[in-house]
Amino acid sequence: MNHQAYFASVRSVPVSDKLQYQLSAMWLHPQKLPVAVTSLGGETMPVIKIPPTAQNKYGNTVSVIRIGGAAFRGNERITDILLPSSVSNISQDAFAGCSSLRNITIPKNVRWIPKGTFEGCDNLKHIFYEGSRAEWEQMHIIYTRYEAEFGDLIPGTPVHRMTEERMIHIPGNDALFTATIHFHCDLSLIAYPSL
Repeated sequence: MNHQAYFASVRSVPVSDKLQYQLSAMWLHPQKLPVAVTSLGGETMPVIKIPPTAQNKYGNTVSVIRIGGAAFRGNERITDILLPSSVSNISQDAFAGCSSLRNITIPKNVRWIPKGTFEGCDNLKHIFYEGSRAEWEQMHIIYTRYEAEFGDLIPGTPVHRMTEERMIHIPGNDALFTATIHFHCDLSLIAYPSL
């Protein structure tokens, strides 16, 4: 399945209109700030099409730039998540427990995937990535942690002697390494009505 065929198959899916949002950050003019998706609200569709813009609590149409922590956590109905190009941040545990998730689009603006973001997404088959293979390889995906233990001070220095160091695997993003990744996917082919 190539991305054009997949995007054509989901083109007629309506934009998810029950999602809940909150301001992505606080600043001097909060009424103009972009928003983050914080929960599904009452959305029951298996295919979640996140709009590139939404109304904030001030009634202004602003960009959707982030998927909040645990926003979709534990939802076993979701099979597909379509993120628009406006999204640049996916928070920890955002999709954890979405055990039926098979397909997801990821914009090239996303440069960091925190630990546990895809924990339990064992059925993830296809990632449609907007960027190139080189850009994907530069993405920081958290799946290991470095630890070091230090012993006594080295005589005559303020430095402790290292006694042991190790890399520990952190489960939770393993699905990103077993799914098929499609590169150079044009996310504009996903039809969004003007909002």
